[in-house]
Amino acid sequence: MEYRFLIVEDSPLVVMDIEDAIQRSGHEVVGIAPDMTGALNYTHETDIAFVDVHLADGETGPEIARALAEYDIVVIMITGNLGRVASGVSGAVGVMAKPLTDQASMDLIQFAVDRKNGRPGTPPARLRLFH
Repeated sequence: MEYRFLIVEDSPLVVMDIEDAIQRSGHEVVGIAPDMTGALNYTHETDIAFVDVHLADGETGPEIARALAEYDIVVIMITGNLGRVASGVSGAVGVMAKPLTDQASMDLIQFAVDRKNGRPGTPPARLRLFH
């Protein structure tokens, strides 16, 4: 089954790497958003979202994660600064540190798909679960 991914990230290079991995995994990227306004435009067409903490409009990632989770979207935080979400983010499954290797991206995508399917999945080694 093909899932629809949203990438909430303001770094074009990070977006390109994640987008490429998602497409190679056989899934669709429905949107790329650099900020909260852009991200919330995709709530009705997204199954899974990868969300950075610090975006073009500030540290809105945790707030975006909470909002997306309200729509039954599987949310995983991806950030260069784990300390900013050390206590967890309501609605998010967990957090993974950037930069992501290609294999880490592929493992994270499979884990997110498993979660969307109601299976526990195998978390990638660097993923810190919140729940």
